[in-house]
This record gives sequence, C-alpha cells and structure tokens, in this order.
Amino acid sequence: MKFKRLTQIIIVLVLTLSTMGSAPALTDTNSPAAPLEPMVINRNLNYWDATYIGFVSSSIFEKWHFDFTQTENFVLTVSPLTGDLVPLLILLDANNAELARGTGTLTSSQPAGSYSVQVQPESGSGFYVLTIRQVTVVGPSVTTTVSPAGVNVGETALATVTLNNVPAEGYTSAEFTCTYDANLVEVGNIVVTSLFGADSAVAISGPANGSFIVAIAGSNGSKATTSGAAFTFDVTGLQAGQTPIECTARVSKGDNVLTSLQSTGTSLTVAGETPTTTPSNTPEPTVTNTPDGSATPVETSTPVETSTPVETSTPIETSTPVETSTPVESPTPTFTSTPIDTPTATATPLPDGTLTGQVLAGKPVTVSLYDASDMLVTSVAANVDGTFSLTAPAGTYSVVATASGFLSAQGSAVLTGGSTSTMPTFSLPAGDIDGNDVIDQFDALTIGINYNASSPAAADLNNDGTINVLDLELLAQNYRKTGPVLWE
Repeated sequence: MKFKRLTQIIIVLVLTLSTMGSAPALTDTNSPAAPLEPMVINRNLNYWDATYIGFVSSSIFEKWHFDFTQTENFVLTVSPLTGDLVPLLILLDANNAELARGTGTLTSSQPAGSYSVQVQPESGSGFYVLTIRQVTVVGPSVTTTVSPAGVNVGETALATVTLNNVPAEGYTSAEFTCTYDANLVEVGNIVVTSLFGADSAVAISGPANGSFIVAIAGSNGSKATTSGAAFTFDVTGLQAGQTPIECTARVSKGDNVLTSLQSTGTSLTVAGETPTTTPSNTPEPTVTNTPDGSATPVETSTPVETSTPVETSTPIETSTPVETSTPVESPTPTFTSTPIDTPTATATPLPDGTLTGQVLAGKPVTVSLYDASDMLVTSVAANVDGTFSLTAPAGTYSVVATASGFLSAQGSAVLTGGSTSTMPTFSLPAGDIDGNDVIDQFDALTIGINYNASSPAAADLNNDGTINVLDLELLAQNYRKTGPVLWE
C-alpha cells in the first residue's frame, strides 16, 4: 500500500462536498414505490492514520480504494459526525467479492493486493469520519477470515485460519481453538491443508457448544516452515444476527512446550429469517355416502383370519428294546515277575542365564521372554529409566518389549548358563493407542475424541496427565509405522 504515516493532514473538502447536500430519493418514474440502486461514489485512501470525511444515505454509498504491497493487519473505523447514521463497512477484493464486514469498525489481515471498503448506512444517514490504522503484530500470529462476510439464513461462508510470520525453524505442531455463536451459525466440513506436510496427523475435537479444536502435527519430520492457511471450515447461517469467529493458536517447536500466538478474529453477519418447513398432508380416510346422506368411513383393509394349525404327523411308537446276550467271562492268565534293579541317572541342572538391556518410552515398559513354542517363560517390569534384568534357563528365546500406546519391539536372545547377555538399547515408537500394531488416523482420532482429558491412559503418550497436541506430535513422528519393530 502506498501509505505514508503523516502526523498532520489537511483534508481537502472540495471532493467531499461535491457529493454532499440534500438529494431526493432516486425512484423509477414508472414505479414510484421501487427505489433504484444507490449511487456508489469511488474515492481513494492514501495514508495510514489520516482522517477522511464522507457522507452516506440510503441513496448514496461511498467506496474507498487502497492497495497493499505486503500482508497487512489493519483496522478500519467509521465514526458518525451528524445525523442518525449507523455505518456499515464492507471489505471487498479487486473483484468486488466480499471479504469481511462490520458495524462501525472492521479488523482484518490481507495479503498484497487491491482492496476497497464500502461505507453505507446500516440505518440512518449523515456525515462520518473514516480512518485506517495498521495493527502492529510482533512475531508470529494467527488470523481468521471469512468469505463472504455476510450470508442469509441457510447459506454457507468459508472461514480460513492462517498462520503468519512463521519462524525459519518452523513448527512441528499447532493447536487451534475456535469459537463462534452456536445460536446463529453451524460449523462443519473442517479441512486441513498441507501447511504441515502432505500427510500430517490431525485430531479434531467438536464442534460442540460454540467451539471446536483442531490439532495438526507434521508427520515423520515434516514441519510448517512458511506462512499460510492451516485449515478451512464451513459456517452456515441458522438465524439472523452477527457472530464473532476467532481461532486462537498454541504452537510447538518439538520441545514439548506450547506457546500461544497473537490472534485476530473476524465476524459473520447472518440476514433473513429462519425458513419454516411445510407440514406434510396426512391422508384422510375414504368415506362413502349412506342412504341418509351421511358419510361413513370405509376401512381400507379387512383383517384376514389365520388358518387353524393342522397336526402334520402322528407320533410313531418305538419298538421294544431287544435284550442283548450276557458276556461270558474269559479266564485271566496269571503270571509273576521278579523285579530287576536298574541304576538311576541323576541329571545335574545347568545354571540360569541372565538377560539385561534398556528400553526407552514415555510409559512403563514390560520385557518378556518366550520359548520356541511361543510360551511365556518369564517377564519383568523395567525400571523408571528403562533398564531391566531377568533370568531364565539356558536356551534361545524371543524377547518382546511392550508399553501402553507404543508399538512393541521383538528380537532374539541366547542365554548361556552362568553368563549375562545384553540387548541393545531401544526406543519404542509412540502412537499405537488402540494396540493393533499400526499407527494411523484411528489413533489420532482417539486423541481428538478425548482432547484435554486424562484417559484413556494409552492416548497420553508423554504421560503428563493431559491428552493434547503434544501427544499428537509424538504420534506424528511415527505416523504409518507398523509393529512389532525389530529389536536388534
């Protein structure tokens, strides 16, 4: 925008006064009761914080044009000077598509481009003062815009939530909490963009009671490293009124810390009345006229008597059992034997072997040994630091490490009697919340359903007592992985 900050500006009123004065309402001579479209007078905004004077009525609107050379956060304010004017501001793009609107004031954030703000009366008429100010945003921020800024009942606008001034190191995850008036609008069709990568992990909580949460985490090392739209959603008008719509954000750089960003919201105006449904016609009974002229209802169907059950078969008498012959005992041969003493060999038991190692996870870990027939031989709970030690008879075993919400790890170990074997240190992949050996969107869905809760414990992957975007971030690091993972 070609704006320059001026401390004092003398407004040339000639242009303004040329549009002022009492003007009769413009009407169609063929139809006096039908007013013509208001005259729209085009004007220009050239400076930040300058004071511009204008006049609007039911027949005269004013449109102020301005240009941005970069993304700007700004606020437009119209203050009435005379009359009973209640001003309405409508922000338009270069194609005259509505971007936002507000009564008396309008706050927005827009990229480089050509824009205009149309000032018209919401009611009344009179002179006004217009100012446009930059809103200084230090560091990263989040903005919510809606297009169009006004809809009728039953119509839908598109809301866009954008991250601005994203630092070079990027964000590994972000949590957006959005609010709106649930009496006036309905939210749906939440669609996440590729700002955090093409296959980001997403958890959505709501919408319900005028709010919802969208958590996004880049998968397998992906991050949001540029500014841009994070997601969109539909807003459908339910009844007339104006609702604020704002999404706040907390972001993470992968350090298990959430930082709040500055936020700029918007508003949506809903016009019109709620449509009423027409009740369906209830079919009336058919009537016939009786000899005396009165109508007698005719039953539409006659009940049909059911048939009397008929016995289908006569029981058949069973035959008299036939006695069987008595078995004849046969003589049993008798014999004796002299026991022979045989020497008994006593086996010397081999000493047990020991298996040690360390398994890392954000949850308690269990390490188990299975024999060749997949029978459990022994298991042990690892220490807080993941170290473990267990003993078993000498032999070859499968070793399995498990933790709630993590993929399992499986390897093999040979235990030698009287000796210690050590498994390599291993980190279990976080994210298998439903325990089906796959980390996918169904696990992320569990986080969304239980957002900000403490259970199920399997979804609290970082074990901090709260299920939120930090757990989704851990899940996203291993998105699409399957188990058990080879432990070697």
